[in-house]
Amino acid sequence: MSTTPSEAPPAPPNSEGATFLRRTRMAAYILLLLVLSIHLLEKFRDVLQPFFIAMFLTFMMHPIHRWLVRKGIPSLLAYIVIVALVMLGVLAVGLLIYTNLSQLADRDKLLKYEDRLDAMIRGGAERLPFKTPELQKHFLREIHVSSEDITAATQAIARRFGDFTTWAVTTFLFILFVIAEKVSFPRRLALAFGAHQGMRILGVVETINLAIGQYVAVKTLVSALAGLLSYAVLAVFEVEFAATWGILIFLLNYIPYLGSLVAVALPIVLSFLQFDEVWKGAVIAALLVGVQQGIGAYLEPRIAGQRLDVSPLLILLALAFWGAIWGIVGMILAVPLLVIVRIILDNIPETRPIATLMSNR
Repeated sequence: MSTTPSEAPPAPPNSEGATFLRRTRMAAYILLLLVLSIHLLEKFRDVLQPFFIAMFLTFMMHPIHRWLVRKGIPSLLAYIVIVALVMLGVLAVGLLIYTNLSQLADRDKLLKYEDRLDAMIRGGAERLPFKTPELQKHFLREIHVSSEDITAATQAIARRFGDFTTWAVTTFLFILFVIAEKVSFPRRLALAFGAHQGMRILGVVETINLAIGQYVAVKTLVSALAGLLSYAVLAVFEVEFAATWGILIFLLNYIPYLGSLVAVALPIVLSFLQFDEVWKGAVIAALLVGVQQGIGAYLEPRIAGQRLDVSPLLILLALAFWGAIWGIVGMILAVPLLVIVRIILDNIPETRPIATLMSNR
């Protein structure tokens, strides 16, 4: 039976136009989701920061917990011991930094630092090329730092540490709940997705555990070494607040690339302000930079290798992104979060090409 023109099937829609429309709609959804996520991260930072720090510390505890369990210590007791030691360490570090910041705000010390800084600035103004009296006055006026400025800065930092106890307690509670959730998590995965899919998800989680655990272990080792060596240098030269600078160098070394530069800049500036002899400040600066370069450029790459498998450019972008949203905490968490995203994308067939683009292969 022949088909009449009126009974002919309708013409297929323009497939290229439909595909373009679908992709445009998907891009709009992704952009909207990204904007909403950034807004929520900023809005609820006081809740989310302790939670992500708790996750970070839990990853840090994982290798130690596994070692204690292999030694015959019950799993729950091992977690209790580790959490107690971590929280005592965090509180001790916070108290030490707070005490030293309070001493830094001492009036006599600030006046001494102000005089030294003014002398250095005037010496720099004298060496300006094409100097004129007006140019020198403008230079001195623009970069003058008074003791009141330093006092205001240290008091502002000290006030931030006033909230430290609340933050630490919140983080401690999150750690307890994360550990409690780990016990029943495999069983709930199997109930929700079935035994096969649940095991697959657990495999991804274990891969994340190993990758982040190795990263945190290596970072902790090299950061502790950098902090101890820097403290030794500062203590030998009797730089004030040597212990505080050592702790700050340890903490800031968790921030790739940028953290070590900022960490050594602060004690170097103080050493030039503290000592009348310029050579002492120069030697301290050379030793601190040498420690950072030796550890960052030689030791750490040989310990860590290419385990993270993440593009350095993406790491810098992640540092900028998380630093803009959450400050120093965000910069510390940037690399672990980036690694987690890459591992998840690598285990989904549809998004595996994106994970490959993110890698450092």
